[in-house]
Amino acid sequence: MSAAGATRRRAGLRASGAAILAASLMLLTACTPILSLLGGDESRGYELPERPTGGLEGFAAQQPVWASCGDGMECADVYAPLDWSDPAGETITLRLVKHPATGGDRIGTLFVNPGGPGASGADYVAENIDSVIPADVQRAYDVVGWDPRGVGESTQVRCLDAAGMDDYLFGLGEEAGLERGSDAWIDAAVEQSRTFGEACEQRTGDLIAHVSTADTVRDLDMLRAIAGDDRLHYLGFSYGTYIGARYADAYPDRVGRLVLDGAMDPTSTLPDVVREQTRGFELALRAYLADCLQRNDCPFRGSVDDAMSIIGGLLDRVDANPLTGSDGRTLAAGTMLTAIITPCTRRATGATSTSSSPPSTRATPTWRSRWPTSTMTASAAST
Repeated sequence: MSAAGATRRRAGLRASGAAILAASLMLLTACTPILSLLGGDESRGYELPERPTGGLEGFAAQQPVWASCGDGMECADVYAPLDWSDPAGETITLRLVKHPATGGDRIGTLFVNPGGPGASGADYVAENIDSVIPADVQRAYDVVGWDPRGVGESTQVRCLDAAGMDDYLFGLGEEAGLERGSDAWIDAAVEQSRTFGEACEQRTGDLIAHVSTADTVRDLDMLRAIAGDDRLHYLGFSYGTYIGARYADAYPDRVGRLVLDGAMDPTSTLPDVVREQTRGFELALRAYLADCLQRNDCPFRGSVDDAMSIIGGLLDRVDANPLTGSDGRTLAAGTMLTAIITPCTRRATGATSTSSSPPSTRATPTWRSRWPTSTMTASAAST
C-alpha cells in the first residue's frame, strides 16, 4: 500500500470509529456539548436581572445587568427556562459577552457562535473580536457572544471530576493495545462512551435532556428579544451555521442579516458529517504542508505525500508506544493528532487565545484524543 493510501486508510478507520461513538454518545447524553465538560466546577457569576415572571414574555423582557469585564467588554448573565415547554418551571442561566458598538450610528446586535458544538461563544468574542469582526461592523453593531446552555459559564453539563475528565479525554482508555478501528477497539470505545454518558446523566440531572440545537435556537430568539432587535443579525461558523439555519427555519419572519461560514448540511447523517470533517482536517494539514515545503525552515522535505507519510508513521509509532511526560501523563496518538490539526484549523477561522484575563473559562481542546473527529459535531446534525 502506498504512503498516501495508508494515510487515507488510517483516516477512514478513525472516521468509522468516531461515527459509531458519536451515535452512541448522542443517544445516551442528548447531545451533551463535550467541550464544555473540561470546565471547572466553580463558575464566576454576574448579577442577574429580576427572575422572569408571566411566562415566555417575561424571559424576553429581561434587562441584563451589564458589567465591565476587561478589554472593553461587558458581561452579563440572564435566565432561560430549563424546559421551553414549561417556562414556569426550573430556570438555567446563560453567560453573555458584549463588545459595544464603537460608532455613533448603531444598527443593532450581531450575535456570534463559533461552533463546536460546545465552544464558548463568550470566550470567542472576548478573545477574537478584532480578528473576526471588521472595524466597520464593530462600529455598526454591538457584538455579542454567548455560552450555549450546558457550556462554559452558562449552566453546565457535568460528567466527571477534573481528574476523570483528563483521563477520559487524554488517557489511553480501555481500547489501549487494541488495533485501531478493529471490532474490539470499537467495542471498547463504545462501552467507555456509554459509561461516560451515564455519568453525565447522573451528575447533570434534568439539564441533560434540554441541551439540543432546538433548545439553543429558542435561547437565541430570547436573546434577540432581550437585545431589543426585531430581526436577528447573526454570524455562525461550522456548527454555528446549523444553529443559524435552524433559526431561519423556525423564525423566518425574524431573520435579519445572517452570515453562515463553513456551512453544515442540515440533512447530513452522522457518518456523513464525521467523514467530511475528517476530510477537512486532512485538507487543512495538506495545505499547511504545501506551504511549509516552499519555505527554507520547513522541517519536511520532498512532496506533500512524503510529509504525510512521515506524520502517519509518527502517529503509528506513538499509537504502538505512547509517550510518558515528566508529570507521568501519557501522550497517545490521538492527542498528538489534535496538536497537529488544531493550529491548522484555528488559523483558518482567525481564532486566537491570547487574552490574559478572559471573562469566562478558557476554550478547551476541539477534538477528543482517541477520536480526533469531534463526536459532538457529528451528533449535532440530527438534533
